[in-house]
Amino acid sequence: MTPLAAANPPANSSRDATRVERQTRLLDTAEELFADRGYFGVSVRDITDRAGTRLAAVSDQFGGKEGLFQAVLARRIQPLNNDRRARLETLPARGTRDRRLRALIDAFTEPMRQLSGDTGWDNYFRLVAQLANSGHPIGRLIVDDFNAIATDFISQLHTLFPDADDAAIHDAYLHLVAATMHTYSNNLRLDSLTAGRMHTRDIEDRHHALLRFVEGGIIHAVTKRAH
Repeated sequence: MTPLAAANPPANSSRDATRVERQTRLLDTAEELFADRGYFGVSVRDITDRAGTRLAAVSDQFGGKEGLFQAVLARRIQPLNNDRRARLETLPARGTRDRRLRALIDAFTEPMRQLSGDTGWDNYFRLVAQLANSGHPIGRLIVDDFNAIATDFISQLHTLFPDADDAAIHDAYLHLVAATMHTYSNNLRLDSLTAGRMHTRDIEDRHHALLRFVEGGIIHAVTKRAH
């Protein structure tokens, strides 16, 4: 490429960059508003006004509000689950059951701990915590992504506890999810309960409490049900 060409990139490159920047702005804005108000508490105009774009931009870029919502979730779900799967592939094949269970719990929770503190990821965690507890049909947009990673972890739990019944294993996974979502949903519930003596934002303390609770709960519940 000549210096002149480098200094004057093709016009379509500039348009593409503008389009990507607009998409990112819409995604970030929608993510924050959905996390604050929920899907039905946010209008397309709310999003475009905050993002500083035309009202038609959501339709142009995502096909409408539902498409934007799905895009908001997909851009986080995919890398998060890719990290979890990579960790599952390195689970120890040997060692005590408790050690292997801790590694399995880490594979699910550690990616969230590492991402916590980033504004976008914190908004996503709040949003997914809402969806996980709402039961609203809008959740159908992401159920396949959630179920796919769930199947991987449930399979590993069956391997660790071969004598446990199927209901106990599924309950164990769902309680792992629920406790993790609570820990990372930035809900300030602990702050309220303790009148500010303890804080949701002290994420290292909250994460270690999560690990202790989940490990002990799974072992007790699954082995009890196995007998």
